[in-house]
Amino acid sequence: MISKIKYPLMFLLMFFGIGMTAFCQSADDLEKKVAKLQSEIKTSQNLLKQTSKNKEITLREIELLQAQIKKRQDLVKAYKSQLDGLNKDIKGYKNDISNLQNELEKNRREYADLLVISYRNRNNLNNLLFIFSSNDFNQAVRRIRYIKQFNELLKQKMVDIDNNKSDIKVRIDKTEADKKRIEQLYAQQKKEVEALNKDKKSLNDKVAKLKKDEKKIKNEIAQKEKETKALQAKIKKLIEEEIARRRADATIDPKLSASFENNKGKLPWPVASGIVTKKYGNSPHPTQPKVTVFNNGIDISTDQGANALCVFDGQVSTIFNTGSTNVVMVRHGMYFTLYANLEKVYVKTGDKVKTGDKIGLIHTGANDNVTSLHFEVWNDKNNTNPETWLK
Repeated sequence: MISKIKYPLMFLLMFFGIGMTAFCQSADDLEKKVAKLQSEIKTSQNLLKQTSKNKEITLREIELLQAQIKKRQDLVKAYKSQLDGLNKDIKGYKNDISNLQNELEKNRREYADLLVISYRNRNNLNNLLFIFSSNDFNQAVRRIRYIKQFNELLKQKMVDIDNNKSDIKVRIDKTEADKKRIEQLYAQQKKEVEALNKDKKSLNDKVAKLKKDEKKIKNEIAQKEKETKALQAKIKKLIEEEIARRRADATIDPKLSASFENNKGKLPWPVASGIVTKKYGNSPHPTQPKVTVFNNGIDISTDQGANALCVFDGQVSTIFNTGSTNVVMVRHGMYFTLYANLEKVYVKTGDKVKTGDKIGLIHTGANDNVTSLHFEVWNDKNNTNPETWLK
């Protein structure tokens, strides 16, 4: 009888515990994501303050604003996921409370039935009288066992009832706490949506003003495209030369390539803090939607005075000047990382570098006050999306 009563409750608690563990893990991930997005938005706001010192609107300012809008949209989605999770959790609590209340009533009824049995047999259940009135020794042993089991059953029923009450209270308290958390999240989400709409309006206003000088924009696009093609052609040539040298150099450790590859998705960012304003691959121009711009890497806007940081152990293979800024390439076996738009360089060709070492000072634009690092990752002759490598 005891086993029939206990197992449903045990199963319920085990099921509830497993569900809670899974949800808590998901909730923790969301909390981390929200914290990361909030930090990135704060960074972009600080960077926008620096660019807004200029009276003239620049493309970099628009790129920063676009990146901030994307982060705000992601944050609103993250809040929604948190709200959905909490509402689902509360629904689960209500089901658990209902099941536990049913279990409580069942245990109360069974306890009452046991008391009735105890009352009806109060004379027989006088332990000594009941035992000594046995016909033989075996019957006496059975009656002793019966009295013991009966008393244990009564105690167990009281424990089950107390546990039911305690579990119900825990779930009610958790429900109330989650309801308060939902109210807070709704307020945060509303605030973020208002900020998002404000950013969108600001972006539309700035793009409209910048579009007035369309001829200047087109000239800038053409000039930038020319510079990018020249830079990429030089990078590709240098990498081909490096590959040829590597094949002829027997001292290069192949283990470094494997180690670099095994750390895909785990590499530290090449700046202490920042926000990606230009992603890898094709993307529409900020003010000319019909114009597609290709990026071999990513551009990360960061604070003035920031340094480029090495993302993995390696050796400086090449340093060259583009005419206004510097580029540093670091070899990691068959892989290369590239750090461009550097004002100063702290390393020399052939230097061994470690993860986190300072490569150089990132250049700050004189016209837009934007400090931006261009970062690339190459696997032999093939460039790859750097964001897939970074944690």
